[in-house]
Amino acid sequence: MRALGVVAALFVAGCVTTRGILDERGRGETRCYMVAYDTLWPAVREALTSSGLVLERADRDDGFLVARDYVPEVEDPEDMALESDAGERVAVFIERDNATVWAVEVVSRPIFGLDVTARDWTPTVFQRLEDLLPATASDPDEDLSACVRARTRPRTG
Repeated sequence: MRALGVVAALFVAGCVTTRGILDERGRGETRCYMVAYDTLWPAVREALTSSGLVLERADRDDGFLVARDYVPEVEDPEDMALESDAGERVAVFIERDNATVWAVEVVSRPIFGLDVTARDWTPTVFQRLEDLLPATASDPDEDLSACVRARTRPRTG
């Protein structure tokens, strides 16, 4: 019975919820773009949905979106089984770096932490985003370079 309790605890602790992925801010890959927020926001939305992800939550004012690649077809939570926790959850955080540059962070995690088949959506989302943004959004620039350097330093603490 004790072993069953340990397995259940691992299962619950290993699941990434919408709230849980929002707590992952600062642990993903970040790229910087020189583009207006009014151009960036819809491009990020489109990058997620055109990648095959389904938006779960989006907050333009706070600059984050959460999506997942699998939508359970179960209506009643009591009918949910282990397979309903398959797939990945992706969060995108958009943060102003300075007056002209925005930092975009993508965090991709398996919904079930022990899922060894989980896909990392980060490269796909960034590729789609860069296809949607004007080419000048990532042209070399002093402000853009400073943003990239600041966000690729090893994190402490």
